Amino acid sequence: MAYGQRDDSGGWRARYKRPDSTWGSKSGFTSEKAAEDWGNEQEALIRRHMWIDPRKGNIPFGDFTSALLDSIGPRLEPATLAKYRSHLDNHLLPQWSAWPLIGIFNSYLEIEKWVSELHEDYAESTVSSIFATFSTFLKKAAKEQCIPANPCSGIRVTSGEYAPERLVATSVQVLRAAMRLYRSAGPAGFVLAVLDAYTGGRRSELTGQQRHEYNYERQAIRIDLPLKEIGGKLFKGGHRIGPGGVFVDGGPKPAPRKTSRPSKGKKRGKTKTPAGARDVLLPPSIAVLDETLMDSHRYPFLFCTQDGNLLRRSNFRQRHWRPAWDGTEPDNPQAEDHVGPGWDRR
Repeated sequence: MAYGQRDDSGGWRARYKRPDSTWGSKSGFTSEKAAEDWGNEQEALIRRHMWIDPRKGNIPFGDFTSALLDSIGPRLEPATLAKYRSHLDNHLLPQWSAWPLIGIFNSYLEIEKWVSELHEDYAESTVSSIFATFSTFLKKAAKEQCIPANPCSGIRVTSGEYAPERLVATSVQVLRAAMRLYRSAGPAGFVLAVLDAYTGGRRSELTGQQRHEYNYERQAIRIDLPLKEIGGKLFKGGHRIGPGGVFVDGGPKPAPRKTSRPSKGKKRGKTKTPAGARDVLLPPSIAVLDETLMDSHRYPFLFCTQDGNLLRRSNFRQRHWRPAWDGTEPDNPQAEDHVGPGWDRR
């Protein structure tokens, strides 16, 4: 039971029993009754499993995130772990590293101010991603009972402006974009645009296509191990890809084709969900494009440059993909060099 005790300053100190049976204390009370009442409140919160240990609340944000990543890091996808570390190193730790968790919880206005400052330097989507990581760490802190709740809850990150309805390209628009990509990035750009429009596959799922993942008999592509770009390095199935599209360590072994839903288990480097692993049947008009592109070079990956190097997300998107779909002609005087054998240069 809690009780009041004289402290060295002549005031009163509250003494109460923690969940681990050790005694906690807090000084600064003017009377024994006030100290005892406060101690009884703490023990009541402990019995209702609502008590927050002050010692946990004083843990610095930087120390908590380091311990958290050590705990959950081995179970995260490499791309997710890389994103968390990037956000921590570049945005979160410079601002919040030395702050105690309970201090962040009690600083709503400071969080709002920080979000506004991010909006001055970064796009809205980038701010949302950084803030989502921040919120994830504080949600874990609340689960660890370091703070009463996640202080990011209810904070508006986006501007709230009207977002235009997602546009769907017509078949004519797809062909126009594909022709722009043909002039800019060669046959690989043309086939990628058509394949993307027909299958709806993610960029990483399509640009990671290898020869053995195409079934000539069924005219189908197998989507199972998407391409991952982590820290400027390319991976597929957890194996690093070097120059010329060659795996540094030999690469993943081609798995036997399955017609049933993949079983649960370790999915490092696989699609986001088990249902994402699938065979996509192509109509003959698109299958012939896939086959012609494969016949135009002998590199292991279908979509690549003249040197066999893979199409990197940022470079290819900015120089070729985005301008083509925006209806602008990329400034690429060397586009003719991308056209491979077996393709009409007209």
